[in-house]
Amino acid sequence: MTKKRTTDKQRARELQAHNPRLSLGEALALVRSDRAATVPTGTQARQALLDLAADTAVHPSWRARFRGHLVGAAESAWPTPEDCARVCADLHAAAGQGPQLEWDRLRVPLAMRDMPLPQVIQAIGAMARAAGVKRYEGWFGVQPPEDAAGEGARGPWQEAAQQYLFAVVLAFAGPLRALVRHPYREVPPAADILYGAPPLPSRRSHRSLWSYTPSGLRIHRLTYPRPWGTEAVYGSFAVTSADDRVLLARALLAHALGGTAPGALAACSGCQGTGWLEALDDVHTVHQPHYYRGESSGLLACLCGRCRGSGLRELPAAEFAAEFCAPLSPSWRMSRSAIIQWTVNRLAPDDRAEPAACAPGLQTAYLDAVVDELLQAGHHVDESDDFCGIDFDTAGHLGAWIVLVGRAHLGSGGPRGRMLTWSSDRGWCVTTRTASTLPARAALAVPPRALCPGSLVPTPAELVLALGQDDLAPGDARWARLPDLTVDSYAQVLAYIP
Repeated sequence: MTKKRTTDKQRARELQAHNPRLSLGEALALVRSDRAATVPTGTQARQALLDLAADTAVHPSWRARFRGHLVGAAESAWPTPEDCARVCADLHAAAGQGPQLEWDRLRVPLAMRDMPLPQVIQAIGAMARAAGVKRYEGWFGVQPPEDAAGEGARGPWQEAAQQYLFAVVLAFAGPLRALVRHPYREVPPAADILYGAPPLPSRRSHRSLWSYTPSGLRIHRLTYPRPWGTEAVYGSFAVTSADDRVLLARALLAHALGGTAPGALAACSGCQGTGWLEALDDVHTVHQPHYYRGESSGLLACLCGRCRGSGLRELPAAEFAAEFCAPLSPSWRMSRSAIIQWTVNRLAPDDRAEPAACAPGLQTAYLDAVVDELLQAGHHVDESDDFCGIDFDTAGHLGAWIVLVGRAHLGSGGPRGRMLTWSSDRGWCVTTRTASTLPARAALAVPPRALCPGSLVPTPAELVLALGQDDLAPGDARWARLPDLTVDSYAQVLAYIP
Protein backbone atom coordinates (compact mmCIF):
# COMPACT_ATOMS: atom_id res chain seq x y z
CA MET A 1 0.00 0.00 0.00
CA THR A 2 1.40 3.38 -0.99
CA LYS A 3 2.21 5.66 1.95
CA LYS A 4 0.17 8.85 2.00
CA ARG A 5 2.42 11.88 1.49
CA THR A 6 1.84 15.27 3.06
CA THR A 7 2.10 18.02 0.44
CA ASP A 8 3.22 21.59 1.02
CA LYS A 9 -0.36 22.79 0.57
CA GLN A 10 -1.62 20.33 3.20
CA ARG A 11 1.05 21.51 5.66
CA ALA A 12 0.10 25.11 4.87
CA ARG A 13 -3.56 24.31 5.63
CA GLU A 14 -2.51 22.85 8.98
CA LEU A 15 -0.46 25.98 9.70
CA GLN A 16 -3.49 28.13 8.82
CA ALA A 17 -5.59 26.14 11.30
CA HIS A 18 -3.16 27.13 14.07
CA ASN A 19 -2.93 30.75 12.88
CA PRO A 20 -6.08 31.84 10.95
CA ARG A 21 -4.57 35.27 10.28
CA LEU A 22 -2.19 33.76 7.69
CA SER A 23 -3.23 33.62 4.07
CA LEU A 24 -2.61 30.42 2.13
CA GLY A 25 0.21 32.12 0.22
CA GLU A 26 1.92 33.25 3.43
CA ALA A 27 1.51 29.81 4.98
CA LEU A 28 3.00 28.16 1.86
CA ALA A 29 5.97 30.55 1.99
CA LEU A 30 6.61 29.70 5.64
CA VAL A 31 6.31 25.96 5.00
CA ARG A 32 8.77 26.10 2.10
CA SER A 33 11.21 28.38 3.95
CA ASP A 34 11.08 26.09 7.00
CA ARG A 35 11.83 23.07 4.79
CA ALA A 36 14.65 24.79 2.95
CA ALA A 37 16.29 26.29 6.04
CA THR A 38 18.08 24.12 8.56
CA VAL A 39 17.47 24.65 12.26
CA PRO A 40 20.19 27.06 13.52
CA THR A 41 22.69 25.73 16.02
CA GLY A 42 24.67 27.27 18.86
CA THR A 43 27.90 26.72 16.93
CA GLN A 44 26.58 28.73 13.99
CA ALA A 45 25.41 31.49 16.34
CA ARG A 46 28.83 31.73 18.06
CA GLN A 47 30.59 31.95 14.70
CA ALA A 48 28.14 34.66 13.56
CA LEU A 49 28.88 36.67 16.72
CA LEU A 50 32.63 36.37 16.06
CA ASP A 51 32.19 37.61 12.50
CA LEU A 52 30.00 40.55 13.57
CA ALA A 53 32.34 41.58 16.40
CA ALA A 54 35.30 41.62 13.99
CA ASP A 55 33.57 43.30 11.03
CA THR A 56 34.84 46.88 10.71
CA ALA A 57 31.75 47.80 8.68
CA VAL A 58 29.65 47.18 11.81
CA HIS A 59 29.27 50.27 14.01
CA PRO A 60 31.49 50.22 17.14
CA SER A 61 28.44 50.46 19.42
CA TRP A 62 27.06 47.28 17.86
CA ARG A 63 30.42 45.51 17.95
CA ALA A 64 30.52 46.16 21.68
CA ARG A 65 27.06 44.54 22.02
CA PHE A 66 28.19 41.47 20.07
CA ARG A 67 31.37 41.14 22.15
CA GLY A 68 29.15 41.16 25.23
CA HIS A 69 27.09 38.33 23.78
CA LEU A 70 30.32 36.41 23.04
CA VAL A 71 31.25 36.51 26.74
CA GLY A 72 27.95 34.83 27.59
CA ALA A 73 28.35 32.36 24.70
CA ALA A 74 31.48 30.99 26.35
CA GLU A 75 29.43 29.72 29.31
CA SER A 76 28.17 26.14 29.28
CA ALA A 77 24.63 27.24 30.22
CA TRP A 78 24.40 29.64 27.28
CA PRO A 79 21.88 30.81 26.29
CA THR A 80 19.98 31.64 29.46
CA PRO A 81 16.56 33.39 29.55
CA GLU A 82 18.45 36.62 30.31
CA ASP A 83 20.55 36.15 27.18
CA CYS A 84 17.37 35.70 25.13
CA ALA A 85 15.91 38.89 26.60
CA ARG A 86 19.06 40.86 25.75
CA VAL A 87 19.16 39.70 22.14
CA CYS A 88 15.45 40.52 21.84
CA ALA A 89 16.28 44.04 23.08
CA ASP A 90 18.95 44.25 20.38
CA LEU A 91 16.36 43.29 17.78
CA HIS A 92 14.19 46.23 18.86
CA ALA A 93 17.22 48.52 18.94
CA ALA A 94 17.96 47.64 15.32
CA ALA A 95 14.43 48.77 14.49
CA GLY A 96 15.14 52.12 16.17
CA GLN A 97 12.80 51.46 19.09
CA GLY A 98 13.35 52.25 22.75
CA PRO A 99 13.90 49.77 25.58
CA GLN A 100 11.32 47.04 25.87
CA LEU A 101 8.65 47.37 28.51
CA GLU A 102 7.99 43.63 28.64
CA TRP A 103 11.26 41.77 29.05
CA ASP A 104 9.44 38.45 29.41
CA ARG A 105 8.25 38.48 25.79
CA LEU A 106 10.43 37.28 22.95
CA ARG A 107 9.16 38.78 19.73
CA VAL A 108 9.79 40.51 16.42
CA PRO A 109 9.30 44.30 16.26
CA LEU A 110 6.38 45.54 14.21
CA ALA A 111 8.84 47.56 12.11
CA MET A 112 10.32 44.25 10.87
CA ARG A 113 6.99 42.68 10.05
CA ASP A 114 7.66 42.55 6.30
CA MET A 115 11.29 41.41 6.53
CA PRO A 116 12.33 37.80 5.74
CA LEU A 117 12.85 36.32 9.21
CA PRO A 118 11.23 32.87 8.88
CA GLN A 119 13.54 31.13 11.38
CA VAL A 120 12.76 33.70 14.08
CA ILE A 121 9.03 33.40 13.42
CA GLN A 122 9.28 29.61 13.47
CA ALA A 123 10.96 29.73 16.90
CA ILE A 124 8.24 32.04 18.26
CA GLY A 125 5.61 29.62 16.98
CA ALA A 126 7.39 26.73 18.66
CA MET A 127 7.51 28.66 21.95
CA ALA A 128 3.80 29.41 21.67
CA ARG A 129 2.92 25.74 21.13
CA ALA A 130 5.19 24.66 24.01
CA ALA A 131 3.58 27.26 26.29
CA GLY A 132 0.09 26.00 25.40
CA VAL A 133 -0.90 29.16 23.51
CA LYS A 134 -3.43 28.15 20.88
CA ARG A 135 -4.10 31.57 19.33
CA TYR A 136 -1.38 34.19 19.15
CA GLU A 137 0.06 36.82 16.87
CA GLY A 138 3.61 35.73 16.25
CA TRP A 139 4.91 39.26 15.77
CA PHE A 140 3.96 40.25 19.31
CA GLY A 141 5.84 37.46 21.01
CA VAL A 142 5.12 34.85 23.63
CA GLN A 143 5.48 34.92 27.39
CA PRO A 144 7.19 31.92 29.02
CA PRO A 145 5.00 29.50 30.96
CA GLU A 146 5.10 29.86 34.74
CA ASP A 147 7.13 26.69 35.23
CA ALA A 148 9.79 27.69 32.69
CA ALA A 149 11.65 30.21 34.87
CA GLY A 150 13.32 27.68 37.16
CA GLU A 151 17.11 27.58 37.12
CA GLY A 152 18.41 24.72 35.04
CA ALA A 153 14.95 23.92 33.70
CA ARG A 154 14.93 22.43 30.24
CA GLY A 155 12.02 21.56 28.00
CA PRO A 156 10.35 22.39 24.69
CA TRP A 157 9.87 26.05 25.59
CA GLN A 158 13.52 26.56 26.61
CA GLU A 159 14.71 24.79 23.47
CA ALA A 160 12.51 27.01 21.29
CA ALA A 161 13.78 30.10 23.15
CA GLN A 162 17.36 29.02 22.40
CA GLN A 163 16.43 28.59 18.74
CA TYR A 164 14.99 32.13 18.88
CA LEU A 165 18.34 33.53 20.07
CA PHE A 166 20.30 31.55 17.49
CA ALA A 167 17.96 32.68 14.69
CA VAL A 168 18.17 36.36 15.74
CA VAL A 169 21.97 36.27 15.80
CA LEU A 170 22.06 34.68 12.33
CA ALA A 171 19.56 37.31 11.12
CA PHE A 172 21.96 40.05 12.28
CA ALA A 173 24.70 38.36 10.27
CA GLY A 174 22.36 38.01 7.27
CA PRO A 175 19.24 40.00 6.26
CA LEU A 176 19.63 42.55 9.09
CA ARG A 177 23.33 43.24 8.59
CA ALA A 178 22.72 46.66 7.03
CA LEU A 179 20.94 47.77 10.22
CA VAL A 180 24.04 47.29 12.43
CA ARG A 181 26.20 49.61 10.36
CA HIS A 182 24.59 52.53 12.15
CA PRO A 183 24.71 53.52 15.84
CA TYR A 184 22.85 51.41 18.37
CA ARG A 185 19.12 52.30 18.61
CA GLU A 186 19.26 54.55 15.56
CA VAL A 187 17.17 53.81 12.48
CA PRO A 188 19.28 53.96 9.31
CA PRO A 189 18.70 57.30 7.57
CA ALA A 190 16.20 57.08 4.74
CA ALA A 191 17.20 59.40 1.91
CA ASP A 192 14.21 58.11 -0.01
CA ILE A 193 11.33 56.22 1.57
CA LEU A 194 9.36 53.41 -0.01
CA TYR A 195 5.60 52.86 0.06
CA GLY A 196 3.91 49.49 0.43
CA ALA A 197 0.36 48.20 0.68
CA PRO A 198 0.28 44.97 2.74
CA PRO A 199 -3.10 43.22 3.08
CA LEU A 200 -4.95 43.17 6.37
CA PRO A 201 -4.71 39.78 8.09
CA SER A 202 -8.46 39.65 8.72
CA ARG A 203 -9.60 41.26 5.42
CA ARG A 204 -7.63 40.09 2.43
CA SER A 205 -9.49 42.45 0.07
CA HIS A 206 -8.34 45.51 2.07
CA ARG A 207 -4.88 47.06 2.29
CA SER A 208 -3.21 49.42 4.70
CA LEU A 209 -0.59 51.88 3.43
CA TRP A 210 2.83 52.00 5.11
CA SER A 211 6.09 53.80 4.49
CA TYR A 212 9.39 51.89 4.68
CA THR A 213 13.09 52.59 4.82
CA PRO A 214 15.13 51.30 1.85
CA SER A 215 16.35 48.49 4.15
CA GLY A 216 12.77 47.28 4.65
CA LEU A 217 11.81 48.67 8.08
CA ARG A 218 8.27 49.94 8.49
CA ILE A 219 8.22 53.62 9.43
CA HIS A 220 4.59 54.59 9.94
CA ARG A 221 1.09 53.95 8.70
CA LEU A 222 -0.44 56.43 6.26
CA THR A 223 -3.72 58.08 7.16
CA TYR A 224 -6.54 59.15 4.89
CA PRO A 225 -5.80 62.59 3.39
CA ARG A 226 -7.65 65.12 5.52
CA PRO A 227 -7.82 68.95 5.70
CA TRP A 228 -4.77 70.48 7.34
CA GLY A 229 -5.15 70.91 11.11
CA THR A 230 -7.84 68.21 11.50
CA GLU A 231 -7.49 64.95 13.36
CA ALA A 232 -5.83 62.10 11.44
CA VAL A 233 -8.09 59.22 10.36
CA TYR A 234 -6.65 55.72 9.99
CA GLY A 235 -8.30 52.96 8.04
CA SER A 236 -7.99 50.38 5.32
CA PHE A 237 -8.44 50.68 1.57
CA ALA A 238 -10.41 48.20 -0.50
CA VAL A 239 -8.68 47.13 -3.73
CA THR A 240 -11.31 44.94 -5.36
CA SER A 241 -12.55 47.54 -7.88
CA ALA A 242 -11.07 50.36 -9.94
CA ASP A 243 -12.88 53.01 -7.87
CA ASP A 244 -11.49 51.49 -4.67
CA ARG A 245 -7.93 51.64 -5.98
CA VAL A 246 -8.40 55.30 -6.93
CA LEU A 247 -9.02 56.15 -3.26
CA LEU A 248 -5.86 54.29 -2.28
CA ALA A 249 -3.90 56.10 -5.00
CA ARG A 250 -5.28 59.45 -3.82
CA ALA A 251 -4.00 58.82 -0.28
CA LEU A 252 -0.63 57.67 -1.60
CA LEU A 253 -0.15 60.67 -3.89
CA ALA A 254 -1.26 63.09 -1.19
CA HIS A 255 1.31 61.76 1.30
CA ALA A 256 4.14 61.66 -1.24
CA LEU A 257 3.45 65.29 -2.23
CA GLY A 258 3.39 66.56 1.36
CA GLY A 259 -0.28 66.15 2.29
CA THR A 260 -2.44 69.19 2.96
CA ALA A 261 0.21 71.19 4.84
CA PRO A 262 0.35 74.81 3.61
CA GLY A 263 2.84 75.05 0.78
CA ALA A 264 2.82 71.32 -0.01
CA LEU A 265 2.51 70.24 -3.62
CA ALA A 266 -0.72 68.39 -2.83
CA ALA A 267 -2.37 71.23 -0.87
CA CYS A 268 -5.19 73.29 -2.36
CA SER A 269 -3.92 76.76 -3.25
CA GLY A 270 -7.23 78.45 -2.44
CA CYS A 271 -7.47 77.47 1.23
CA GLN A 272 -3.81 76.40 1.69
CA GLY A 273 -4.91 72.94 2.68
CA THR A 274 -7.33 73.88 5.47
CA GLY A 275 -10.52 73.27 3.48
CA TRP A 276 -12.06 76.45 4.96
CA LEU A 277 -12.32 80.10 3.90
CA GLU A 278 -13.15 83.30 5.75
CA ALA A 279 -15.31 85.86 3.94
CA LEU A 280 -13.89 89.39 4.19
CA ASP A 281 -17.15 91.02 3.12
CA ASP A 282 -20.84 90.36 3.53
CA VAL A 283 -21.39 89.24 -0.08
CA HIS A 284 -18.57 86.68 -0.12
CA THR A 285 -16.60 88.21 -2.97
CA VAL A 286 -13.24 88.20 -1.15
CA HIS A 287 -11.93 85.31 0.96
CA GLN A 288 -8.83 84.24 2.79
CA PRO A 289 -7.82 80.81 4.16
CA HIS A 290 -9.18 79.96 7.58
CA TYR A 291 -6.72 78.46 10.07
CA TYR A 292 -8.06 76.61 13.07
CA ARG A 293 -7.30 78.63 16.20
CA GLY A 294 -8.58 76.23 18.82
CA GLU A 295 -11.84 78.11 19.20
CA SER A 296 -14.83 78.93 17.03
CA SER A 297 -14.37 81.89 14.71
CA GLY A 298 -17.17 84.28 13.85
CA LEU A 299 -15.53 84.78 10.45
CA LEU A 300 -15.87 81.13 9.41
CA ALA A 301 -18.29 81.23 6.53
CA CYS A 302 -17.91 78.43 4.02
CA LEU A 303 -15.92 75.66 2.42
CA CYS A 304 -13.28 76.28 -0.20
CA GLY A 305 -14.72 76.12 -3.72
CA ARG A 306 -11.58 74.65 -5.27
CA CYS A 307 -11.28 71.55 -3.10
CA ARG A 308 -14.83 71.37 -1.65
CA GLY A 309 -13.38 71.10 1.86
CA SER A 310 -10.92 68.27 1.24
CA GLY A 311 -7.82 70.50 1.43
CA LEU A 312 -6.29 68.75 -1.59
CA ARG A 313 -5.70 70.01 -5.10
CA GLU A 314 -6.82 67.84 -8.00
CA LEU A 315 -4.54 64.80 -8.17
CA PRO A 316 -4.13 62.29 -11.05
CA ALA A 317 -5.25 59.44 -8.80
CA ALA A 318 -7.25 57.56 -11.44
CA GLU A 319 -4.34 57.57 -13.89
CA PHE A 320 -1.89 56.47 -11.16
CA ALA A 321 -4.18 53.65 -10.01
CA ALA A 322 -4.62 52.36 -13.56
CA GLU A 323 -0.87 52.38 -14.25
CA PHE A 324 0.57 51.12 -10.94
CA CYS A 325 -2.19 49.60 -8.79
CA ALA A 326 -3.99 47.18 -11.11
CA PRO A 327 -3.39 44.59 -9.86
CA LEU A 328 -1.81 45.46 -6.51
CA SER A 329 0.34 42.62 -5.18
CA PRO A 330 1.08 42.26 -1.43
CA SER A 331 4.79 42.84 -2.16
CA TRP A 332 4.16 46.07 -4.11
CA ARG A 333 6.72 48.83 -3.42
CA MET A 334 7.31 52.26 -4.94
CA SER A 335 9.68 55.03 -3.86
CA ARG A 336 8.59 58.54 -3.03
CA SER A 337 11.04 60.01 -5.55
CA ALA A 338 9.53 57.86 -8.32
CA ILE A 339 6.00 58.95 -7.36
CA ILE A 340 6.98 62.63 -7.34
CA GLN A 341 8.79 62.33 -10.68
CA TRP A 342 5.72 60.67 -12.22
CA THR A 343 3.25 63.12 -10.68
CA VAL A 344 4.72 66.60 -11.12
CA ASN A 345 4.28 66.60 -14.89
CA ARG A 346 0.66 65.45 -14.56
CA LEU A 347 -0.64 67.96 -12.02
CA ALA A 348 -3.23 70.44 -13.22
CA PRO A 349 -1.95 74.01 -13.76
CA ASP A 350 -1.70 76.09 -10.59
CA ASP A 351 -4.62 78.48 -10.21
CA ARG A 352 -3.18 80.76 -7.52
CA ALA A 353 -3.85 83.82 -9.69
CA GLU A 354 -7.60 83.20 -9.52
CA PRO A 355 -9.42 84.52 -6.43
CA ALA A 356 -10.55 81.90 -3.93
CA ALA A 357 -14.30 81.35 -3.86
CA CYS A 358 -16.62 79.54 -1.46
CA ALA A 359 -18.81 76.56 -2.28
CA PRO A 360 -21.77 74.70 -0.82
CA GLY A 361 -21.06 72.20 1.90
CA LEU A 362 -19.10 69.14 0.90
CA GLN A 363 -22.06 66.98 1.89
CA THR A 364 -24.68 69.01 0.00
CA ALA A 365 -24.80 66.69 -3.03
CA TYR A 366 -25.06 63.64 -0.76
CA LEU A 367 -27.87 65.26 1.24
CA ASP A 368 -29.73 66.16 -1.96
CA ALA A 369 -29.47 62.53 -3.14
CA VAL A 370 -30.88 61.31 0.19
CA VAL A 371 -33.78 63.80 0.02
CA ASP A 372 -34.62 62.72 -3.55
CA GLU A 373 -34.67 59.07 -2.48
CA LEU A 374 -36.90 59.89 0.50
CA LEU A 375 -39.38 61.73 -1.72
CA GLN A 376 -39.46 58.88 -4.24
CA ALA A 377 -40.19 56.44 -1.40
CA GLY A 378 -43.24 58.47 -0.33
CA HIS A 379 -41.80 60.31 2.66
CA HIS A 380 -42.62 63.98 3.25
CA VAL A 381 -39.66 66.26 3.88
CA ASP A 382 -40.15 69.54 5.73
CA GLU A 383 -38.15 72.00 3.62
CA SER A 384 -38.84 75.09 5.73
CA ASP A 385 -36.05 77.05 7.37
CA ASP A 386 -34.06 75.22 10.05
CA PHE A 387 -35.76 71.92 9.28
CA CYS A 388 -33.38 70.68 6.58
CA GLY A 389 -29.77 71.67 6.20
CA ILE A 390 -26.10 70.93 6.68
CA ASP A 391 -23.47 71.37 9.36
CA PHE A 392 -19.69 71.50 9.20
CA ASP A 393 -16.97 72.44 11.67
CA THR A 394 -13.26 73.11 11.75
CA ALA A 395 -12.58 69.73 13.36
CA GLY A 396 -13.28 68.19 9.97
CA HIS A 397 -16.67 66.66 10.85
CA LEU A 398 -19.53 67.01 8.36
CA GLY A 399 -23.20 66.82 9.30
CA ALA A 400 -26.76 67.22 8.09
CA TRP A 401 -30.34 66.98 9.33
CA ILE A 402 -33.65 66.23 7.65
CA VAL A 403 -37.10 66.50 9.22
CA LEU A 404 -39.79 64.07 8.04
CA VAL A 405 -43.42 65.08 8.67
CA GLY A 406 -46.86 63.63 8.02
CA ARG A 407 -45.96 60.04 8.88
CA ALA A 408 -47.33 58.51 12.04
CA HIS A 409 -44.69 57.18 14.39
CA LEU A 410 -45.79 56.34 17.90
CA GLY A 411 -43.54 57.83 20.55
CA SER A 412 -43.69 59.58 23.87
CA GLY A 413 -45.06 62.72 22.19
CA GLY A 414 -47.41 61.08 19.75
CA PRO A 415 -47.26 60.95 15.94
CA ARG A 416 -45.14 64.06 15.38
CA GLY A 417 -42.82 62.78 12.65
CA ARG A 418 -39.12 62.01 12.76
CA MET A 419 -35.80 63.79 12.36
CA LEU A 420 -32.81 62.25 10.60
CA THR A 421 -29.36 63.45 11.64
CA TRP A 422 -26.05 62.58 10.04
CA SER A 423 -22.42 63.07 11.01
CA SER A 424 -19.42 61.91 9.07
CA ASP A 425 -17.90 60.29 12.18
CA ARG A 426 -21.14 58.69 13.49
CA GLY A 427 -23.39 57.96 10.54
CA TRP A 428 -27.20 58.34 10.41
CA CYS A 429 -29.57 58.40 13.38
CA VAL A 430 -33.35 58.79 13.62
CA THR A 431 -35.19 60.52 16.44
CA THR A 432 -38.92 60.72 17.15
CA ARG A 433 -39.95 64.36 17.41
CA THR A 434 -42.00 65.24 20.46
CA ALA A 435 -43.59 68.34 18.90
CA SER A 436 -43.90 69.44 15.31
CA THR A 437 -42.84 72.98 16.16
CA LEU A 438 -39.48 72.12 17.70
CA PRO A 439 -36.51 73.44 15.71
CA ALA A 440 -34.03 70.92 14.39
CA ARG A 441 -31.33 71.77 16.91
CA ALA A 442 -33.58 71.74 19.97
CA ALA A 443 -33.10 69.12 22.67
CA LEU A 444 -35.16 66.04 22.00
CA ALA A 445 -36.70 63.90 24.73
CA VAL A 446 -36.35 60.60 22.85
CA PRO A 447 -32.82 59.19 22.34
CA PRO A 448 -31.70 58.67 18.72
CA ARG A 449 -31.49 55.23 17.17
CA ALA A 450 -28.81 54.24 14.67
CA LEU A 451 -29.67 53.66 11.02
CA CYS A 452 -27.23 51.58 8.94
CA PRO A 453 -24.77 51.30 11.87
CA GLY A 454 -22.26 49.40 9.75
CA SER A 455 -21.59 52.32 7.40
CA LEU A 456 -20.76 55.99 7.88
CA VAL A 457 -21.96 56.97 4.39
CA PRO A 458 -24.64 54.48 3.30
CA THR A 459 -26.22 54.90 -0.10
CA PRO A 460 -29.56 56.79 -0.12
CA ALA A 461 -31.37 53.55 -1.04
CA GLU A 462 -29.82 51.71 1.93
CA LEU A 463 -30.81 54.57 4.25
CA VAL A 464 -34.43 54.60 3.08
CA LEU A 465 -34.64 50.81 3.45
CA ALA A 466 -33.30 51.04 7.01
CA LEU A 467 -35.78 53.82 7.77
CA GLY A 468 -38.65 51.61 6.67
CA GLN A 469 -37.47 48.94 9.11
CA ASP A 470 -37.05 51.39 11.97
CA ASP A 471 -40.55 50.76 13.33
CA LEU A 472 -39.49 47.21 14.13
CA ALA A 473 -36.40 48.27 16.06
CA PRO A 474 -36.45 47.84 19.86
CA GLY A 475 -37.16 50.98 21.81
CA ASP A 476 -33.84 50.91 23.65
CA ALA A 477 -31.70 50.76 20.48
CA ARG A 478 -29.20 53.59 20.89
CA TRP A 479 -26.41 54.96 18.76
CA ALA A 480 -22.96 53.50 19.44
CA ARG A 481 -19.62 54.59 17.98
CA LEU A 482 -18.26 52.29 15.32
CA PRO A 483 -15.44 50.22 16.85
CA ASP A 484 -13.15 50.51 13.82
CA LEU A 485 -13.20 53.48 11.45
CA THR A 486 -12.10 51.86 8.20
CA VAL A 487 -13.62 54.26 5.67
CA ASP A 488 -12.83 57.77 4.51
CA SER A 489 -16.13 59.62 4.80
CA TYR A 490 -14.69 62.63 2.96
CA ALA A 491 -13.87 60.54 -0.11
CA GLN A 492 -17.24 58.76 -0.04
CA VAL A 493 -19.16 62.03 0.12
CA LEU A 494 -17.01 63.49 -2.67
CA ALA A 495 -18.32 60.74 -4.98
CA TYR A 496 -21.79 62.37 -4.96
CA ILE A 497 -20.53 65.71 -6.27
CA PRO A 498 -21.29 65.92 -10.03
